[in-house]
Amino acid sequence: MAATPARIAEVLAGLRASSARLSVGSLQPRERVATGLVAIDEALGGGLCRGRLSELYGHGRLSWALHLLAAGQARGELVALVDGANALCPDDAARAGVALPSCLWVRAPSTAVALKATDRILEAGGFSTLVVYLASPGPNQTTRPNQTTRPNQTTSQPDGLMRLVQRAEKARTAVLFVAERPMLGSYAAASLELRRARPRWVSTGGVPRLLDGYRVEVVVVRNKTGQEGASASLDIGAG
Repeated sequence: MAATPARIAEVLAGLRASSARLSVGSLQPRERVATGLVAIDEALGGGLCRGRLSELYGHGRLSWALHLLAAGQARGELVALVDGANALCPDDAARAGVALPSCLWVRAPSTAVALKATDRILEAGGFSTLVVYLASPGPNQTTRPNQTTRPNQTTSQPDGLMRLVQRAEKARTAVLFVAERPMLGSYAAASLELRRARPRWVSTGGVPRLLDGYRVEVVVVRNKTGQEGASASLDIGAG
């Protein structure tokens, strides 16, 4: 039976009302997980968004991710790390202030296994921050020296990202994907790039100069909930 004009108007009115409720809900302030870098936290509206996926890429990314986990533990929160690149050294974690006995650390042999572990952790819930560290892309996907990577220049996206978006929303967990290049595309609430600046050298007396570390710039390249383009400096140890 054909719908009457009155029925069509009624259905459209209902859809508009539902759309309005969704819009209002999406504008509600979200809880944040502070990164510890004031300029970045201000640009992000207080830190990484809980219940959303974000990404971090560039030089020194593991050091920055460990810093984020340590900050969460210092606040008394539960944090987790899925290491899909077998990149974490316990000594480095300790130096960054991460208490591994209190951190869920999953060593995954591949990206596929890392994503399954991420799904299970989010399903369990209770974590404020989850870092997913993935292996670098193959030789045909690497970034050329001095080339700036834009967030829309992604590697092939992993399967199941929509499911992880839903899991993160339900768990109210800030999920940070860490890789050599951006990979989340439009699924990322925020994209942060670490750009290497200049090395730091130390020398005492007649000892030759030794590499002490790097000072990198953290840049908010994409941000769905606030400013873009903000940056802050971060010192990374040579180790």
